[in-house]
Amino acid sequence: MDQKTKGVFTSIAFTNWKKALGDNGKLMKHSRSLYHLMAIDNDTFRHQEGSVLQQIVTVSETQKKENRDRLSDLLDCCYFLFKNELPHTTMYDPLLQLIGRLDHSSKLADFFQNCKKNSTYNSTTSVTEFLESTNEILEQNILNKIRQSRFISIMSDEGTDINRHGNLCICIRYCDQMTGVPCESYVSLLHLKNKDAESIFNCIVTDLQKKNINLNKIRFVSFDGAAVFSGIHNGVAARFRDAFNTAILFIYCRAHLLQLAVISAAEDSPDVSRSLSALKSLVNFINRSSVRLILFENIQDIFRNQHIKLIQPGDTRWLSNSLAIRSLLQSYQSLLITLESIYNENNEDSAEALGLYNILSNEGTAFILHTLQPILDTLATLSKSIQTKAADFKQLQDFLTSTLLRLEQLKDYNSDDYVAIIETIQKLSLNSSTIRISRSSILNLELNVSEVFSTKVLPFIENVINNIQSRFEHSTLNLLNCFMIFDMENLNDNKDYGDEEIRTIQQHYASDIDESIIYEWKTFRTYLLAKQKWW
Repeated sequence: MDQKTKGVFTSIAFTNWKKALGDNGKLMKHSRSLYHLMAIDNDTFRHQEGSVLQQIVTVSETQKKENRDRLSDLLDCCYFLFKNELPHTTMYDPLLQLIGRLDHSSKLADFFQNCKKNSTYNSTTSVTEFLESTNEILEQNILNKIRQSRFISIMSDEGTDINRHGNLCICIRYCDQMTGVPCESYVSLLHLKNKDAESIFNCIVTDLQKKNINLNKIRFVSFDGAAVFSGIHNGVAARFRDAFNTAILFIYCRAHLLQLAVISAAEDSPDVSRSLSALKSLVNFINRSSVRLILFENIQDIFRNQHIKLIQPGDTRWLSNSLAIRSLLQSYQSLLITLESIYNENNEDSAEALGLYNILSNEGTAFILHTLQPILDTLATLSKSIQTKAADFKQLQDFLTSTLLRLEQLKDYNSDDYVAIIETIQKLSLNSSTIRISRSSILNLELNVSEVFSTKVLPFIENVINNIQSRFEHSTLNLLNCFMIFDMENLNDNKDYGDEEIRTIQQHYASDIDESIIYEWKTFRTYLLAKQKWW
């Protein structure tokens, strides 16, 4: 181009202005020339695509976004495993293979193919790192909300795992400052070297201080009733009061209280206690041998029953007694035949099988075990209601009232529950043609079911009711009762309504609330009354 134009319009200034203008002028000819049109196209292309550097940056950003999208897919797969408590180290790679087959765009497959050899995003190491990263993000979000809350409550419990190691879990209840909704969050699972009160207290305090949680904001602590936690002078709760705030209130785990009420009632009822002890022995006898367990399952098949897994009742598993009784009653006839078959084999297990058979085949024991089901089911319903996230202190009173009413109904021998139980027992084959043994070796006198009910079952029900009433006594939580004034159902237009309760709250939390709260309450009470009229 420079040879034909001699550099004019490119490197040499144009000076022939006499011939520049007009349709046939130099300027118009140049504008129509191929060189000029090519130059315009090149300039337009450069503006659209940018420079070479810009194009490299654009491609790099596009690839970066694509990689992040694929990593997001991998995190979604990981989170699915974490959320559903599935083993991530063994199921992560098969899950990715399944997702890859379902992804018809082949984006995930192409991503793995284009990765470097040392970028093994489908390895167990990667999924473990994803788990740790997810934990850090979720933990920081939770801890930030806890730090923002004005007051917090601590809930903690100690347990022993299958390896006999002591562990301590910590949960914190706080108020979300954005929504005003109370929340409960699990924050730690710690290994315990010692299980004394001082070690547990130091373990909790050290962990929460590492998380930058202000422990002076604690107003409630909740543990079970073990002396190491609830001891008045040296328990963990007492140490929190001494170290941080004397206003800290200890809340006894209500599910534990309920379990203790049942255990105490059973201990005061020898026949019920023996029946539950026999149940534990029966479960151990069947479950500790694969041969006996297979025999039990085969006999269930003969009756065309679903395979029932016998559940071991435990003093520290809140719902285990109810589930254990239910599993026993659902397979009662199958168990009798299983024990009879084991006895007839005349081996070293025959004596134990005979003893268990004699207990289960006794009409009095059978009646007691069957009557325990509606009683323990009622208590299990209360326990589950207490443990729900939505449950609050006010609802606890309603739950208790309905439970006690149900237990009162079960004191009536003529109720439909016992009519159905008697019919069920009559359908059972409690007599064996192959086991001949004197009934006097089991009981000196065969009692009829009405006598068994009045002398054994009824006292147990009364003991349960008395234990619940004493352990859940309304007056034991006077401070919490004061907060009931904020319940709209209790609100009335009495001019002194709530004044005494507000003073009690103010006196307990004197370091947080001054006496001006009384005047604030009067204004707030007027607001509540006005709001109540709109209901």
